[in-house]
Amino acid sequence: MKNKKVDIRRFKKYLVPYIPRFIAAMLCMGLFSLMNLVSLWFIKNGIDGIFMKQEVHFFGFTFSSLDMLTLAVAAVPVIFALKGLGSYGRSYLLNYIGQNIIRTLRIELYDKLISLSHDFYVRNSSAKMMSRVTNDLGAMQNALVKVPPSLLMDGLTFIFMIGTVFYLNWKFALVTFVGFPVAAIPLIIFSRKIRRASKEGQIQMAEIYSSLHQMLNGFSVIKAFNTEEHEHNRFKNDNNKFYHIALRVIRVDARSSPIMEFMGAAAGAAILFLGGRDVINGVWSTGAFVTFLGAVFQMYQPIKNFANVNSQIQAALASSERVFEVLDEQPSIKNEIAAAPLKPFSESIVYKDVDFGYLPDKDIIKNLNLTINYGETAAFVGHSGSGKTTIANILLRFYDPRKGRVLIDGQDIKFVTLESLRSQVGIVTQDVMLFDDTVKYNIAYGSFGASDEDIIKAAKNANAHDFISKLPQGYDTPVGERGLKLSGGEKQRISIARAMLKNPPILVLDEATSALDSESEKLVQSAIDNLMKDRTVILIAHRLATVRNASKIIVMDRGEIAEAGSHAELMGRENGIYRKLNQLQGI
Repeated sequence: MKNKKVDIRRFKKYLVPYIPRFIAAMLCMGLFSLMNLVSLWFIKNGIDGIFMKQEVHFFGFTFSSLDMLTLAVAAVPVIFALKGLGSYGRSYLLNYIGQNIIRTLRIELYDKLISLSHDFYVRNSSAKMMSRVTNDLGAMQNALVKVPPSLLMDGLTFIFMIGTVFYLNWKFALVTFVGFPVAAIPLIIFSRKIRRASKEGQIQMAEIYSSLHQMLNGFSVIKAFNTEEHEHNRFKNDNNKFYHIALRVIRVDARSSPIMEFMGAAAGAAILFLGGRDVINGVWSTGAFVTFLGAVFQMYQPIKNFANVNSQIQAALASSERVFEVLDEQPSIKNEIAAAPLKPFSESIVYKDVDFGYLPDKDIIKNLNLTINYGETAAFVGHSGSGKTTIANILLRFYDPRKGRVLIDGQDIKFVTLESLRSQVGIVTQDVMLFDDTVKYNIAYGSFGASDEDIIKAAKNANAHDFISKLPQGYDTPVGERGLKLSGGEKQRISIARAMLKNPPILVLDEATSALDSESEKLVQSAIDNLMKDRTVILIAHRLATVRNASKIIVMDRGEIAEAGSHAELMGRENGIYRKLNQLQGI
């Protein structure tokens, strides 16, 4: 994926629904600030009125010491209650907005990821995509919650102080403002550095996710090969890279505030000299100048604060670029505009002049012409990399041919809906994918409306019911991540039961028994025989003993059909590839 700058206007559609709540949050901030001012007034006048026993005049009213004491006792709880209400409203509403926006983005990101095609995941690590959903969205949420109140409060302070200095001396205020463009230069420089480093940090955090993900999924191999130290060093290296990037962000962020303070102090010194000279010369009063000077220093405070908030903004922008990169991805395989539902399969599957390659300059399949009739079992054999599994992937439209067409009952599968195509194809592979849920959930996956009776019937036909019944909770037993609580044969039989419950007319069996022991293989092969009945089967196998009874056997060699025929026909070819493969396997 190519990195590109995110257009800030893209956030508009996420923010617009929450404008009323954002305004309410701003009002809560105003209430909080107002109560702060009121509490300061009470502190000043309370001390004067109660303890110094001075009369306090306010809006034409005169308050005695006793009056001030009574007013303070009554007003202080109210002030702090209103202040607490404003604080709660601001915090809750901004967090509500932030949580809802991130929830929406998280759903959009998940939906996008699940819609993308196989080639996307060949190019991108799943663990790195997890980092987009977690780490990057977290940085965006942090900015959404914390940045608006800071910007608003500092912005109001800045505006109020501008009004103050222009009220006191507008000519001198204009001279003072010459320094503000200069003060903005460091902010621009720091923003660029922080954003660049933040993006590098997010990318490196994805590498940490990837290392962790590989360790968790490959811990059996790690233990078996005694590579704990190697994995430790690899993770340590990724972690150290992130550490050094984080330090770069910290150094830039830490420099920004002192530099802004220094520039503010330098500007203040210049104002002190020029203004102080005018005071000495009687141009304006000492009190007015002191007030002016204080207001100017308070104007620089929001700029300094913005330097602190800036790191959060830049981190969020860097994260948003990475999030929108994924959201902008388009699946390479999708329904065509004129796609129609695939009619129930009843005649034939035809590969016509099909060429395909995973890389632009390297074809895996070359000029494939093949017809598989309804009810036939077509077995594909050949060396690894000869294109056997690719033929199944093209049928399922995980990929489209670079050239040629695949037809089912005369319909080009490129112009039928993906849902209708895949609903008529079942698949059982060597690498069984089970979800971290119950046995029942995994059997019913894709057929969620199935009754318990149908699930049990499918399990019995898959020779799985007996071992399932012996599990601690039967069909409600959790299988663990990727089915780790089950043996290879047990996982395979659950996968077969799942295909049986789906009951598709077309079945793809990809090395379904190659990784099993003899006892498990017999049970699984028996289940597969049950599954194959009355179906059109594409059987992909290395072990040739499993393909003898196929209607036709297609021998693939370097992406092309080298031989085709029945077992007897191919064995009758004295120098045939199939015969040699059988001899190599001792058959």
